[in-house]
Amino acid sequence: MAVESIPTRDRLWLDMNRGNAGSHVALWTDMTKRAPDDVRAAPASLLGFASWLSGHGALAWCALDQVPKDKPYALATLVAAAVQTGMHPREWDEANNPTERRVENATTFFARPSTPKASPGRPAPGF
Repeated sequence: MAVESIPTRDRLWLDMNRGNAGSHVALWTDMTKRAPDDVRAAPASLLGFASWLSGHGALAWCALDQVPKDKPYALATLVAAAVQTGMHPREWDEANNPTERRVENATTFFARPSTPKASPGRPAPGF
């Protein structure tokens, strides 16, 4: 599965925005269902991100539950942080400026402090 390639996965990830998130949810739902357990982390994480981006935090958690618990996956951890802190998806669009689309920027975006909201006490996937 090509999405297991980190550069390919990151290109797909960085191309997501609130305008196309619904299409990504449909695509990654299908891919997550079809993916064997050993390669499910990437499509499930992309589904989680697309779900969060489209405003469906509960669906994002369901997607992240598909990430194997014994294999931590960085993108899943980033998505979990966005959901747990109550980060609004518009912040992604603002930070993911088309002229500066680099994974380092996206990772820094999720690593920056956010005002914590009430946490459901749920651990990040893979932990």
